[in-house]
Amino acid sequence: MAPLDIGIVTGEKAPSLTDDGEALAAELSTRGMEAEPVVWSDDEADPTVFDAVLFRSCWHYYRQPEAFRRWLEHLDSAGVPAVNPTSVVRWNMHKFYLRDLADAGVDIVPTATIPAASDRDLTSILAHRGWAEAVVKPAIGTSSAGVWRVSGEGLDDARERFVEARADGDLLVQRYLPEIFDGERSLVFFGGEYSHASLRMPADDDFAANDAVEPYEPREATIATAESVLGAARDRFDLNPEELPYARVDGIVREGEFLLSELELIEPFLGLERSPGAVERFADAIEAAIEADTGA
Repeated sequence: MAPLDIGIVTGEKAPSLTDDGEALAAELSTRGMEAEPVVWSDDEADPTVFDAVLFRSCWHYYRQPEAFRRWLEHLDSAGVPAVNPTSVVRWNMHKFYLRDLADAGVDIVPTATIPAASDRDLTSILAHRGWAEAVVKPAIGTSSAGVWRVSGEGLDDARERFVEARADGDLLVQRYLPEIFDGERSLVFFGGEYSHASLRMPADDDFAANDAVEPYEPREATIATAESVLGAARDRFDLNPEELPYARVDGIVREGEFLLSELELIEPFLGLERSPGAVERFADAIEAAIEADTGA
């Protein structure tokens, strides 16, 4: 059988494969899958030449969300299988998915979802929720882009900023939890199975920074909670575990309970080098997903 050609979806910020991507491509090649990068925003790149595509370092899609959605539609119309599926990617790129998960019984960081068309103001949101401090996030965004913290002392200055941000798009307002300085837990799953985890620590002067990563062995209860988050996402799309090959479940532990902050299903950093066998486990999950989709 001829090798399968896999397009690893990248973006303008990182058009080439990352170190993780290189390691994964090398492993896939041993399994009859030849992988190479494809920059989603490059008009000269044709993703339909691939047998399947794998989303990885397309980090700046949030700057052109409509163009990214059109690109996903192009994949669908050409019948190119995607890992993770395009239906999941569309849902996950807008953070109102948290509302769907909360409705399904997932414990999330307390969150208010504010549509751009809303006339709700920041003062009334905080008063209604009884929050002294909050974090404001764009509903479409990655990392800490456009994320800011507001407290009672700075509320006057924050009101105008909030109105301007709301005019640019939908927003999340989340309760500020000081437990973020204990680290954000990030649990990685391949094919529905727990693989490994890390603890991402903020800088002392920046609650949103998460570049400092420490080893972390989660409790069994935390793993089980993260598995239930992933199960809720699969249930929404009626997917089997192999149909959602990778995920990173991020959360904060408050009073011993894991609260979901984000479910990363598009382009999360997976830290493959931090766990022996992670590259192989990821490749197993990709292989199973493509086989299930194409019968290859």
